[in-house]
Amino acid sequence: MVKNKINIWEEFANVTGGKFIERQESWLSDKAEIDYKGWEIIFDNYTIWSNQYRKEMTRIISPIISKDNFRFEIYRNGFIRSIEKIFGAQDIEIGRPEFDNAFIIKANNEFKIKSLLQNQKIRTLIETQKEVNLEISNQKGVWENKLPEKEFELQFYVDGEIKDIEHLKSLINLFQELLDNLYQMKSIESLKA
Repeated sequence: MVKNKINIWEEFANVTGGKFIERQESWLSDKAEIDYKGWEIIFDNYTIWSNQYRKEMTRIISPIISKDNFRFEIYRNGFIRSIEKIFGAQDIEIGRPEFDNAFIIKANNEFKIKSLLQNQKIRTLIETQKEVNLEISNQKGVWENKLPEKEFELQFYVDGEIKDIEHLKSLINLFQELLDNLYQMKSIESLKA
C-alpha cells in the first residue's frame, strides 16, 4: 500500500535526527522522539474523546526526574483567564510588564519561576507561540494517569495539529532551553549516561 499523505511526525523525525514511531492506538498518532542530552522530547497528537465530542491536540512531552518538586503552569491570558483573575485567582508576575500582561503564571516556587523566566530566549520562544499551555505536571501525557513520586513531565499542548516544521522546531528550541535551565537550577536530574 502506497502512502500518499505526508506523515508530519515521520518528516519531523527525519529533519531533526529523531526517531519516528508508528502507533496503532486510535487516540494516539504516530510520534517523533528527539533525544536531547539524554532527555527524550516526544511530539505527537492526542485525540480527546467524550461521548460525541472529539478534539485533536498536539502535545510535546519530556519525562523528567524532579530534585525539588518544582512545578509551574504558563498559559496565554485570555477572556476566561481574565475573569479568573477578577474573582481572585492568583498568578505570579515576573516584573516584565509585556510578558506579565500576556500570560498567566502559576508555580509552587515563585523565586524559581521568576529565575527561569528571566531568560530572554525562553520568554521569546514562549511569546512567539500563538497558543501556550506549558507546565511541569505529575500527570502522564497531560490527560492520563498520575506519575510515580519524583517523576514529572515538562508538557506543552495546543488545540489542533501543528503541521509546520518551523513551528515544531521552535518548540524543540523551547524545550531544550527549559531543560538546560531547569538542570542548571538543580530542579531536574541529568539523564546523561
